[in-house]
Amino acid sequence: MNRLFSTTLCLTLCVLSSTSLCAQEDKMQSVNLDSIVVRGNRYTSDIKTGNDGSITWNMKMMEDLPKILGNADPIHFAQMLPGIQTNAEYQSGIHIQGSESSHNYISIGNVPIYNVNHLLGFFSTFNASHFPTLKISKQIPLSEANRLGGALSMQLPTDIAKKTEGEFSVGLISSQGTVQMPISPRTNLTLSLRASYLNFLYGRWLKVDGSQMKYSFYDVNATLVHHIDQKNKLVFDFYSGNDIGKFFEGSYLADIKAKWGNIMGAVHWIYDSGSTRITNTAYCTSYHNDFSLCMPSMSYDMPSYITDIAYKGNISSPHWNAGIDVNFHHIQPQSLDYESELDIGSGATSKQHSVETSAYGEYTLSPLRNVKTSAGLRATVYGIDKQHFYSIDPTASVVFNNHHIQLRAGYIFHHQYLFQTGFTDAGLPTEFWLSANATHRPQYGHGPNISASTFLFNRRFQLSIDAYYKWVFHQMEYSGSILDCINKQYDIDNVLVHGKGYNCGFSIMLNKCTGKLNGWISYAYTRARRRFEEPELTGSFPANHERPHEINTVVNYNVSSHWNICATFTGASGAPFTAPTSLSLINNNIVCEYGKHNSNRLKPYMRLDLSINYKWKPRFAKECAVNLSFYNFTSRSNDLFYRIKVKEQGFVYAPVSFILNMLPSISYFCKI
Repeated sequence: MNRLFSTTLCLTLCVLSSTSLCAQEDKMQSVNLDSIVVRGNRYTSDIKTGNDGSITWNMKMMEDLPKILGNADPIHFAQMLPGIQTNAEYQSGIHIQGSESSHNYISIGNVPIYNVNHLLGFFSTFNASHFPTLKISKQIPLSEANRLGGALSMQLPTDIAKKTEGEFSVGLISSQGTVQMPISPRTNLTLSLRASYLNFLYGRWLKVDGSQMKYSFYDVNATLVHHIDQKNKLVFDFYSGNDIGKFFEGSYLADIKAKWGNIMGAVHWIYDSGSTRITNTAYCTSYHNDFSLCMPSMSYDMPSYITDIAYKGNISSPHWNAGIDVNFHHIQPQSLDYESELDIGSGATSKQHSVETSAYGEYTLSPLRNVKTSAGLRATVYGIDKQHFYSIDPTASVVFNNHHIQLRAGYIFHHQYLFQTGFTDAGLPTEFWLSANATHRPQYGHGPNISASTFLFNRRFQLSIDAYYKWVFHQMEYSGSILDCINKQYDIDNVLVHGKGYNCGFSIMLNKCTGKLNGWISYAYTRARRRFEEPELTGSFPANHERPHEINTVVNYNVSSHWNICATFTGASGAPFTAPTSLSLINNNIVCEYGKHNSNRLKPYMRLDLSINYKWKPRFAKECAVNLSFYNFTSRSNDLFYRIKVKEQGFVYAPVSFILNMLPSISYFCKI
């Protein structure tokens, strides 16, 4: 009886307990929440990395970075990113993962621009205020072009402004302005102008080793966007820029003059339905260089140009990316017209006309969650002088991305049919373009690449690592000097050496993504080795641009709503050069006997740049700012190249540094 009572009591308590819990649960389920607070760190970095490894850079960051003589150059600051080599002053172009400058595809809205530099290597063709973003791909996408390196593209402004707005800045060497005007509810015009007055304020200091330099430039950008409807856009884009430089070369008693520039016009039709995007682009782009050299009793003119008339078509969807390119190249390699007291003649190099036609397709598949794989082919037919070259270039990649860790591995195979060369890559561009033919075979390269990135410390930092190896073939370098151009039998084929080699290396970057203090620090190791076919060049040599070690740091600190401080630091190995073993004077001409090719190196290159910005919001404008910048703040004297110097007691072979150890500048900026 007691046992039965105990059992009944336990069952009763269990039922009552269950009933009470259910009632409490029902009450909890009926609770209404007034609000939910989600805490996180705001991503304030202007650098973003895509699934394909490309980097997108917001051009607004240019407002805070150090301005070189009042100008912030996108190309110059792109060299602060890992895997992109730093150039010294007087050098132009960009080197991505050990590639030659001409191996990279530089474009405005995917339209190529050749020789993207103004004087001294840090005034680029691009006016940063005209473009919203810059996109960099370390391995050139299948849809871009036939190049061996990477790609850098300035993205066009395609949005419609709500009202007329603009910005302008005034610096010590140039002024520039950009205005956006909504012509109608569906049409917008973006216009940018820039012009220099370098000689007016800096003329007395523009001397290189005692030689006076004069220089001026201008450029203009215009982009007209019309939204036909929600899915269709028409974009008309125009660019023009010209430079004039004069320089006296004391070693050869030569007056050097150069006029160079670009002009480009393009029409883009863009269809975007959200799932499918179709672009059609027709364009004409041209680069010209009129280089002249005047020496005692003789003068030489060496013009060159390259003009492209082309069409690009592309269709992309979540899985497919396909298109065609048709490009007509008209090229005048550097030719020679000379005049002396005894003779007048011409050693003109024949003009080259070629057709480059490519078709490509790429398929992307997601076999697993957070995993994407892609494979593609690019087929090209290149015709010149009744000769045809054919290529089929495969690419493949696999990407794992769970929004915290990204891993990527890929393989690329690319050909290139246009080459750039010249006896110097100094600030006055003397390089010229030429086409592949029976003598200069198409270049090609292939190899694997891997990358990884992850967020650290609650997404406050991002750590990125890249590694690559690329075999390159049919490489070409200019083995002569400026004296080759004054030879009446001047033939560029006699001064070009051919060979093969490899580019390999790795880079690591730590990017602070949040907070008032952001920026990054990166280290890159690069090897670019070449082995030439000429019997006098036996062995393996570093490429002209190779810098094995490089450290770059960018720090941007927003002190308050008014004050901002930014600093950049670059430390890199010295560039290789070929030193003479002996110098002699024969019939008043300097004759040099050179040692092993590129067996010497300049001293390590180091530079600290500093920028201080004060911003305020007046009644008449959105924002105004004053920028105070110091280029090479520590006044370090960097050796840029070696040259022969004529002294009273003879002549010596000695290094040359930049015109000034430190360049201060101040500029005024205003947004209306």
